[in-house]
Amino acid sequence: MKKKLIITKNLISCAQRHVRLEQCPTGILICGENIEKVAPQKEFQKELEDSGIEKIDGGEGYVLPGLIDGHLHLSFSASSQPVTELVNDTPSRILLREAAAAQTELKSGVTTVRDCGARGMSILELRDFIREGVIQGPDIIACGMPVTITGGHCNFCGLEADSKEEVVKAVRSLLKSGVDYIKVMVSGGNMTPGSNSMIDQYEEETLAAIVKEAHERGKKVAGHVHSVAGIRRAIQAGFDILEHCSFKDGDGEDYREELVEEMKKKNIAVNPAVGKAYILPAEEAAPQPDKVAMWAGFQKSRFSTTERMYQAGIPIFAGTDAGCKNTKFDELYLTLDMMEKKIHLSKEDVLLSATSLAADILGVGHKVGSIQPGKQADILIVKENPLDSFLNLKDVVMVIKRGKKVE
Repeated sequence: MKKKLIITKNLISCAQRHVRLEQCPTGILICGENIEKVAPQKEFQKELEDSGIEKIDGGEGYVLPGLIDGHLHLSFSASSQPVTELVNDTPSRILLREAAAAQTELKSGVTTVRDCGARGMSILELRDFIREGVIQGPDIIACGMPVTITGGHCNFCGLEADSKEEVVKAVRSLLKSGVDYIKVMVSGGNMTPGSNSMIDQYEEETLAAIVKEAHERGKKVAGHVHSVAGIRRAIQAGFDILEHCSFKDGDGEDYREELVEEMKKKNIAVNPAVGKAYILPAEEAAPQPDKVAMWAGFQKSRFSTTERMYQAGIPIFAGTDAGCKNTKFDELYLTLDMMEKKIHLSKEDVLLSATSLAADILGVGHKVGSIQPGKQADILIVKENPLDSFLNLKDVVMVIKRGKKVE
């Protein structure tokens, strides 16, 4: 089996949810798709002399685990009109768009993505083609179509279910199709015409039925949720991950410490999904023309509520919401920069939120998220130290996915 040896002077390992910068000559031996050994360079003299082993010199660059984008939408176009384009697309065009977006993510250093809702189920075919090695791309963790009410948020993805019986059947169908987890639109959303983030789409009993079906089959449940009432229902129903979790109350915020304490007790993680739309002018970022004023206030409140959850000890992991309006697929570095400067996570926690912490939350920590023997050889090399500035992550020198260099 073909082997590779990476030699670096700057290794950021992110192992055991600890960020460690090793600034000494280090070797990473890759055998096939996996990392075989990580040790001081002096222990690889035999490999250095073996002409059959490919040598990769990291130079003065920084070597770290491939990144994880924990919330995106590969079937969305990231244009100024993503919903309009998606609704008018054919299934074949949607699959091609998903593949192109996945390639963009991979080349930017993101080696694992979590798709949080696609139109149709072609995302599963793309996921499987990548896993089988037919094409190169990031590992995809996919929910397929999100569960929503008739006319509800992201109804254009194709799955609408209203009653408890309909929802249970929908979840069973998704699980039969082979989704990795279940995504539920607990509340309404901002980008869907006719919906808004204060609509509470399902009663707690219905949400609990979803959780029961998924958990019995070993799958996690994630909920898109903005309203306080929706957050409460999702917590009580037993959701594993809350997306956005913005504690909205009308045009403002209503942060509830008692709900956060319940989340902490139940080890519920949060993906705030703050991408470029939170730093663009509201006129450019608002998901609908009539929501510019709302979005301006929303941009500010999202940072403060997420910071309070972080300070309370809630696991926070990174996601861009890429694919949504004007939010591109190669901008995870912007999200990480925001998490440090706007939400005030420590630099170490920011990096963990896109590596080992994210991997553990998503149930793939045994495979990815750190540079350790036995893990997949998902590796990113950048020119400058990302711990000096997360904007340095955009200067990619090399990406290695499952032991193969990304061209």
